[in-house]
Amino acid sequence: MPPCGKDTLPSKATVENLEEVQYSRAISLEFLNPSHSSHLRKTSFNAATFNLVATIIGGGVLSLPLAFAKVGIVLATLMMIFAAYITEFGLYILCSCARRTGSNSYMTIVKSAFGPVAEIIVTFILSIYLLGVLVAFQVLLKDIFAPLARAFIVHFIPTSIYSPGKNFDAMVLAFIVLLISPLLVKRNLHSLRHFCYVGFFSVCVIVISITIKAYERNFLGMMDHHPTFSGKYYEAWDRPKILYFTNNWQDIFFAFPFVILAFLCAFNVVEVHGALENPTRTRVRSVLHTAIFTSLALFEIFGLVGYFYAYDECQGNIFFNFDASDKLIIVGRLGMGLTLMFGLPVSALPCKEAWLSIGPQIQKWLKERPLDSESETLLRFESGISTDTYSTFNASASRSDDDNIVIDIPELIHKEPEHNQVVNIVAAFFLQAFAYVAAISVPGIAIVWSVLGSSLSFLIGFAIPCACYLKIREKKGFFRTNNLIAFLLLIFSLAMTFFCTNQAINNIKSQK
Repeated sequence: MPPCGKDTLPSKATVENLEEVQYSRAISLEFLNPSHSSHLRKTSFNAATFNLVATIIGGGVLSLPLAFAKVGIVLATLMMIFAAYITEFGLYILCSCARRTGSNSYMTIVKSAFGPVAEIIVTFILSIYLLGVLVAFQVLLKDIFAPLARAFIVHFIPTSIYSPGKNFDAMVLAFIVLLISPLLVKRNLHSLRHFCYVGFFSVCVIVISITIKAYERNFLGMMDHHPTFSGKYYEAWDRPKILYFTNNWQDIFFAFPFVILAFLCAFNVVEVHGALENPTRTRVRSVLHTAIFTSLALFEIFGLVGYFYAYDECQGNIFFNFDASDKLIIVGRLGMGLTLMFGLPVSALPCKEAWLSIGPQIQKWLKERPLDSESETLLRFESGISTDTYSTFNASASRSDDDNIVIDIPELIHKEPEHNQVVNIVAAFFLQAFAYVAAISVPGIAIVWSVLGSSLSFLIGFAIPCACYLKIREKKGFFRTNNLIAFLLLIFSLAMTFFCTNQAINNIKSQK
């Protein structure tokens, strides 16, 4: 086979003869998995963008006003813009790693870059993070539904018959968990995937509601006994001084993890990339840019209107700044509550699978032996593709929009670990039980987000993707722009993990 230059491409290539192809050093080899023409790629540009936005926007948005109250509205805005930029870059290099290695998930990228030991370590990190997410979901469910249930009981049931006690919130949460328990043991929750859209629209409703409340309080509330849109009368009040910049550097390490956590979606972007129609690099960049910019705009508005309603009294959950019976807020509160309620089993499934996969991964690593040349199913060019995960295939080559050579992988078999139903039920029970005990024990959602955001979000969102990218692209040279940015972001994320975790620990100690 002749060398492949700028204008010459092989129309067909198999795994056995790919090794003979000599590509120009200016051209990069990419593996598309699924293939460019696969029936699995049926997500349009708009649908992929909205899917990513709906994945990003979740319960973490409720704590953004607290971040604005801590560091000031100008500094918080700068932090949001910076977080959006590095998040988009982190997502892009993950997609780039997937294209370089033929990987179809976050974990297969890690394994392709650093091998099975790294896969085990990162699986454990993801397991801890996802367990923390379960705790956060249960805390938010308790904080959203318990005040509504208490207000309902107080309004309709005389206190002589029943009065909510100190364990009422824990009872409400237990009822919710039991209500959705059949979903917690299912192995396929594909039908619930659209509930993230409910969360997106709920956040939009909450933004509109809080904007109206902030307007009432800041403008109508300054006039004594002036009626508001909600029918209430605000007394004249002295508006607090607006904070633009904090003068306490510790507030930055407290607030920045909230912002980072709000954007975190690194472990989902590879799947979005795998479902995108016509997945050229330009098209992938456009999806990421549009999704991140849309999320940034919504987060910025949410943080500002929440801050201008509560100022320095912002709570870790902005709903705590409103009465549970507030009719203007209750629609968004219920929408977010339902999103979290059905999002709990969706988040529990990968958490359970991650924990259950650690044992088999360790066993497989201990039994692994070097493969001989005849057992290789995929050659490694710029990096390796895991040879124990995929079947042999015929590959076709084509040129992408940026002069890279794309190898389509049309026949791919991914081996998923299987667990019997008893193990599945026991694992689901213990994970939810742990999350429940933790949820009723922690003082608030701010503690959970602070710990997750400071200790794990930087690792999952930036450090690990950057390390994988640098490893996979090491033959391209260190001083390429993306390699240099990835290296700087790797150092930054590790430093922020240390400083923000230290600040989170100090905050927890100060509350005891």
